[in-house]
This record gives sequence, structure tokens and C-alpha cells, in this order.
Amino acid sequence: GGGGHPPGDGGDAAPRGIARGRSADLADPLYDGSASAVGLWQDAVRLLRPLLDWRRAIEAVAVPYVAPCLEMERSISSTPVDVAVTEDGIEAAVTDIGGTVGGDAVIRRMIKVDSGVEFRTLRIGEGSRSAIVVLFSEVEAVTWLVRFNAEDDANKALERLRQMERSRVVEKIDLSELAGSHQARPFNVPGTTPPPVPNMIKYRFVDPWEVEVLERRDDELKAASLGRSYYSSFSIGDVARACEGPIRAIGGQPYLSLWTIMNGPDMITKAISEVHAPWERDSGGELIDGNAGNPPSMFLHAIQRHLYRNALFRRLRMPHRFVGVVQVELLDLKNLAPGAISSLTAYALLRLKRFGSNAPLTQKARTLDSATTSPRKILKSAGPNAPASWGSLVRFRFSLPEDVDTYGVSADRNREALFPGPPTVLQISVHEKRFMNDIVLGDADIKLDGLANGGQLEEWVPLRMKGEKEAIAWFTRVRISLRFEMMCIEHPDSLDASLMERCPSAGLRKIRKLSQYGGAHEDTTISKRSVSTNDILAYLEAIVA
Repeated sequence: GGGGHPPGDGGDAAPRGIARGRSADLADPLYDGSASAVGLWQDAVRLLRPLLDWRRAIEAVAVPYVAPCLEMERSISSTPVDVAVTEDGIEAAVTDIGGTVGGDAVIRRMIKVDSGVEFRTLRIGEGSRSAIVVLFSEVEAVTWLVRFNAEDDANKALERLRQMERSRVVEKIDLSELAGSHQARPFNVPGTTPPPVPNMIKYRFVDPWEVEVLERRDDELKAASLGRSYYSSFSIGDVARACEGPIRAIGGQPYLSLWTIMNGPDMITKAISEVHAPWERDSGGELIDGNAGNPPSMFLHAIQRHLYRNALFRRLRMPHRFVGVVQVELLDLKNLAPGAISSLTAYALLRLKRFGSNAPLTQKARTLDSATTSPRKILKSAGPNAPASWGSLVRFRFSLPEDVDTYGVSADRNREALFPGPPTVLQISVHEKRFMNDIVLGDADIKLDGLANGGQLEEWVPLRMKGEKEAIAWFTRVRISLRFEMMCIEHPDSLDASLMERCPSAGLRKIRKLSQYGGAHEDTTISKRSVSTNDILAYLEAIVA
């Protein structure tokens, strides 16, 4: 459609169907700017407007049958919250954790200081191939559920944990299966009373927006349990089988045959993969930048757009789902200090985190979602303060949760308190490799606000040294790109072995791999009251303070 203005006078820039960026004479050879041409344009607009208005009306009627409701696309309900005022501050807590309330409400109550559930930090691996993860005991969790009347007995409490495990709110880790675990069974001296066998079953929390570090480009489409969903590699056969039932129900076998002949699965996949969300359009149908009244960053806008497309696939009962992939290239390293060294061997620690998280990123405090680059010798180029070539690359993959609306917000207030939205900051810590002790060159937090889907963000980043009045001597040039890859989602009825084999847990896979380099042991140098997810760590610190 268009207004009653000829092109170039403040109305529509060109008739509908004319690609932007093309000149008016190429778009419409009949339009030469004369009075007669202007009259013809106005007559065409007046004749076509009723037809275009009718088309828009039909679209408005049809959209609710296909597109998800933006505000109500949520699969879980809100949880009642009590507010208690104490001398230390205001505390919000759920009123009840019984029944079928989501597992995040259980987590939020469990991490309280007086819950009786102790969180122990487990270090897996050794040196540069290591990570920390905080676990809680199955026995203590069962005891707590029974004591706080969440369940009547231990069997029901165990079943509650199994339900949380099936929905991937928590993930079970058997320490006896980890290579070189120091949590082995105690030695029994003959003739003495056998010592108690420690409980080897532990659990870790699972972030709905869980981030996985990818070792190779091929791993971007690798099947995995990521976040709280089970992803398998995209298969057109799976898509065709998913469409077969609904199409047959609509028109029977003849309609299914026509659907197959017309290559329906491929057409609908391409259509939804390119659809724009409603908030990207104004009343006239043109694309606008961001959400009216509260425009998000380009990075969040890209995530929200693909959440909407995932919601469309979910509404049509199709298995397609997008996951996000962030690629980070460390290009150069530069020192502005006079008399800087001519060469050094450097490496970097990287992690995607949420805005506002102040968790440190060091070799001794690395989480499962952090990555490290291989040490590389960097030679300084000719000329004063010339950049040195680095050339390291890291890839991250993160899940787009199912039970959020198309703005990425969960209806479960407890979950929003624990896991508020996707990671939006890249955290970098650059180190110089030395024979005895490595030296920290500086840290940086890079906001991903200006990163769009399919685009790149390249800039020189100052590396700040903590202490020393945050002195800056080193700069690194970073190139960051964002894209979304399509996979298929699986909905398990139970935790069967075949599903675990098809979609192995990304976190558990890394834990088992790191344990081969240095086993697993409790780290007493780190506070026991901490967890592997940085945002829960901040939450714990807030409620403990």
C-alpha cells in the first residue's frame, strides 16, 4: 500500500514490490516526474488502496490462528510470592513449594543460608584444563524437601528431584563415574566397622540460557542437551514426519500427497525462518528498528526475533529451533607503554555473561561456560606501537529457552530472579605465559549491544589492570560475530538411555572430559556457598550479605 503522494514528496518511497535501493527510473520506467505521471500514480493508489486494506484485514484475522500471542506465549504460570521485611532488608520468597510448582521455586528456597543444604565447590581437571562447578547432595536435598513439607516422604522427594532432572532444572552427576575422582569409597580395614559410604550422587543447577564452548566449527550443529532443552541435528526427514500428522488431520491423504509434491516442509521452514516479528512493523507494514517505546539493543533484538520464530515453530508443532552462536576472534595485541617488550607468549580466558555480573575470570575460578585459548607467541611488528598479530578464535553456543515469551522473559518469577535473560557481555582476561607464574595483562568487559544477526563487531578494547588505579597499558583488537543455527528439539517423556545417547549433556560432557586431565576433588580454597552459574553466585552473595 502507500499514501496519496508520488515518490519523493514525503509519501511512500516507491510502489510496493519495488526493491529499496533501486532508482525510480529503473523501478518504474513510466514515472518521469511529470504532472501526468503524478496523476497516474495518485489514481493507482486510490484504486489499489481498498484491495490492500482488505488484504491487511485478512492478515489481521489470520495471524492469531498461526502466530503466538506475544504476551501470553508462556508455558508456566507465575508463582505466588510473599514479601517479608527484616532488619537487613526486604526479602521475597515463594509462599509454597508443594504441588507442581516449577523447580526454580525449589532452587530459590534451597539456596537460602538456613536451608541445611550445603553447596560444595568441585574442581575438575588441572591447570588450564580445569573448571569449577558447585554441587549439592541428593541426600541433603531429599531431607530438606521432607523437612519443609514440600513432600510427604523420601520417595516422593526423590520423585520431585527426578521431575526436576527430566525438565533439566537440575542435572545429576555421579562422582564415582568421573575419572580420578577423589570422592572414592573409603578403605575398610579388616576387623573394623566399615566406615560410612559417602553419597556420590550430586546435582548441579542448569541455566536455561546455558552457554557451551565449541571446540570446532562442526560442533555448532552437534546434538546436545543444552540449557533445559534437548537438541538434535536438523533433519528434513524429522520435519516431514512432524508435519505429516497435522496435514493429514486437515485434509486427509490427498492433502498430504499435495503437501509432499509441493515440498511443503521446505517451504514453511524457509518462510518462518525469514519472518519478521510483529513489533518490527508499524501500522503501514514497514519495518521499524526495535520495539516501539522501548527499543532493545541490536543483540537483544536478534535474540527476540529468533525467539518469535521458535514460538511459531512450536505453535505449529514443528521440531525446528534456533540456537545462538557467538564467534570471537582475537586479532591483535598492542602495548602503548614506552619500551614495551618485542615479543611475548599470550593466551586469553573468555566467557559470555549477563550484564551486572561481577564474578572474576581467572584460572582458579573458571566455570564450565568459560574458554581458554592456546598460548601463542606474538611478535611485535615494525614501527612504534605497531600492533602484533595474535589470531585466536573461540566459539560459544547458547540455548534459546522454550518457556519464555518472545521478549525472553519467563512467567516464573523465581526463574527470572535466578536467571534474568540471556548473556549480553563478553568477558576477557588476557595473560602472558611465563615459566613459573603467568602475568595478567588486563581484563575487559565488552557489551554486545551493537552486534546484529549475521553482522560483526570489531574494535580495539583497552585491558584494565585491577588495582593500580586501573592502569591501561595493553589493548586487544577483537572481532565478534553472531548468527543463529537451526536444529531440532526433542520432547522426552522420560530420561531414557537412548535420548541421553542422542543428546548428551553439554555440561556433563565437559565435566567428564576435564576429569580425565586431573580428576575431581573438592576445592576448599573457594567458598562453599557459591554456585557454577555466575548470576546465582551474585544472588547467593546478596541473600547471604
